[in-house]
Amino acid sequence: MSALKLAAYAIDCADPRQLAEFYGRLLGWQIDEEESGDRWVELADPAGGAPLAFQLDPDHRPSTWPDREVPQMAHLDVRVDTLDEGHERAIGAGAVQLPQPPDQLDASFRVYVDPEGHPFCMCAAQ
Repeated sequence: MSALKLAAYAIDCADPRQLAEFYGRLLGWQIDEEESGDRWVELADPAGGAPLAFQLDPDHRPSTWPDREVPQMAHLDVRVDTLDEGHERAIGAGAVQLPQPPDQLDASFRVYVDPEGHPFCMCAAQ
Protein backbone atom coordinates (compact mmCIF):
# COMPACT_ATOMS: atom_id res chain seq x y z
CA MET A 1 0.00 0.00 0.00
CA SER A 2 1.39 3.41 -0.93
CA ALA A 3 1.89 6.16 1.65
CA LEU A 4 -0.79 8.81 1.86
CA LYS A 5 0.01 12.52 1.67
CA LEU A 6 -2.14 15.35 2.99
CA ALA A 7 -3.48 17.25 -0.04
CA ALA A 8 -4.78 20.32 1.84
CA TYR A 9 -6.29 21.47 5.10
CA ALA A 10 -9.55 23.26 4.27
CA ILE A 11 -11.43 25.76 6.43
CA ASP A 12 -15.09 26.52 5.73
CA CYS A 13 -15.92 30.22 5.65
CA ALA A 14 -18.25 32.85 4.18
CA ASP A 15 -15.51 34.69 2.24
CA PRO A 16 -12.65 32.40 1.13
CA ARG A 17 -10.49 35.13 -0.42
CA GLN A 18 -10.75 37.45 2.60
CA LEU A 19 -9.84 34.66 5.01
CA ALA A 20 -6.99 33.45 2.79
CA GLU A 21 -5.62 37.01 2.73
CA PHE A 22 -5.78 37.14 6.55
CA TYR A 23 -3.86 33.87 6.96
CA GLY A 24 -1.46 34.97 4.21
CA ARG A 25 -0.61 38.06 6.30
CA LEU A 26 -0.33 35.97 9.47
CA LEU A 27 1.85 33.20 8.04
CA GLY A 28 3.67 35.07 5.28
CA TRP A 29 2.26 32.68 2.63
CA GLN A 30 0.99 33.60 -0.83
CA ILE A 31 -2.29 32.72 -2.53
CA ASP A 32 -1.86 30.12 -5.27
CA GLU A 33 -4.03 31.74 -7.97
CA GLU A 34 -3.80 28.67 -10.24
CA GLU A 35 -5.55 26.57 -7.59
CA SER A 36 -8.00 29.24 -6.47
CA GLY A 37 -11.39 30.51 -7.58
CA ASP A 38 -14.55 32.03 -6.11
CA ARG A 39 -15.45 29.05 -3.91
CA TRP A 40 -11.96 27.75 -3.04
CA VAL A 41 -8.75 29.69 -2.30
CA GLU A 42 -5.41 28.06 -1.48
CA LEU A 43 -2.39 29.42 0.36
CA ALA A 44 0.83 27.75 -0.77
CA ASP A 45 3.18 26.53 1.96
CA PRO A 46 6.60 27.95 0.97
CA ALA A 47 8.22 24.89 2.62
CA GLY A 48 6.36 22.62 0.18
CA GLY A 49 3.84 21.16 2.61
CA ALA A 50 0.12 20.84 2.05
CA PRO A 51 -1.68 24.10 1.32
CA LEU A 52 -4.09 25.80 3.67
CA ALA A 53 -7.37 26.13 1.78
CA PHE A 54 -10.54 28.15 2.33
CA GLN A 55 -13.85 26.82 1.07
CA LEU A 56 -17.07 28.77 0.63
CA ASP A 57 -19.80 27.97 3.14
CA PRO A 58 -22.46 30.70 2.92
CA ASP A 59 -24.05 29.39 6.14
CA HIS A 60 -20.82 29.50 8.17
CA ARG A 61 -21.36 30.44 11.83
CA PRO A 62 -18.42 31.62 13.93
CA SER A 63 -17.40 29.47 16.87
CA THR A 64 -18.47 30.74 20.28
CA TRP A 65 -15.50 29.08 22.00
CA PRO A 66 -15.04 28.63 24.90
CA ASP A 67 -18.85 28.51 25.08
CA ARG A 68 -20.16 25.31 23.46
CA GLU A 69 -23.19 26.81 21.63
CA VAL A 70 -21.21 26.75 18.36
CA PRO A 71 -18.16 24.61 19.17
CA GLN A 72 -14.86 24.82 17.36
CA MET A 73 -14.40 21.76 15.19
CA ALA A 74 -10.64 22.16 14.75
CA HIS A 75 -8.06 24.88 15.19
CA LEU A 76 -4.59 25.81 13.98
CA ASP A 77 -1.55 26.09 16.24
CA VAL A 78 1.10 28.50 14.94
CA ARG A 79 4.61 28.20 16.41
CA VAL A 80 6.38 31.48 17.21
CA ASP A 81 9.63 32.32 18.99
CA THR A 82 7.87 34.32 21.72
CA LEU A 83 4.27 34.96 22.70
CA ASP A 84 4.83 38.70 22.32
CA GLU A 85 6.01 38.18 18.72
CA GLY A 86 3.01 35.96 18.05
CA HIS A 87 0.67 38.53 19.56
CA GLU A 88 2.02 41.30 17.33
CA ARG A 89 1.75 39.10 14.23
CA ALA A 90 -1.81 38.01 15.05
CA ILE A 91 -3.12 41.49 15.90
CA GLY A 92 -1.26 43.01 12.95
CA ALA A 93 -2.93 40.53 10.59
CA GLY A 94 -6.39 41.41 11.96
CA ALA A 95 -7.02 38.76 14.64
CA VAL A 96 -8.74 39.36 17.97
CA GLN A 97 -7.28 37.87 21.15
CA LEU A 98 -9.69 35.84 23.28
CA PRO A 99 -9.56 35.83 27.08
CA GLN A 100 -7.27 33.10 28.38
CA PRO A 101 -9.15 30.54 30.52
CA PRO A 102 -8.24 31.01 34.23
CA ASP A 103 -6.60 27.58 34.44
CA GLN A 104 -4.32 28.43 31.49
CA LEU A 105 -3.01 31.89 32.43
CA ASP A 106 0.58 30.64 32.55
CA ALA A 107 0.29 28.57 29.37
CA SER A 108 2.79 28.78 26.54
CA PHE A 109 0.06 29.76 24.08
CA ARG A 110 -2.51 32.49 23.47
CA VAL A 111 -5.87 32.06 21.76
CA TYR A 112 -7.12 34.35 18.97
CA VAL A 113 -9.93 34.34 16.43
CA ASP A 114 -9.62 35.11 12.75
CA PRO A 115 -12.01 37.55 11.01
CA GLU A 116 -14.63 34.79 10.58
CA GLY A 117 -14.46 33.56 14.17
CA HIS A 118 -12.23 30.47 13.84
CA PRO A 119 -10.06 30.13 16.96
CA PHE A 120 -6.32 29.58 16.53
CA CYS A 121 -3.37 29.54 18.93
CA MET A 122 -0.02 31.26 18.85
CA CYS A 123 2.33 28.81 20.61
CA ALA A 124 5.76 29.75 21.98
CA ALA A 125 8.69 27.62 20.84
CA GLN A 126 10.03 25.47 23.64
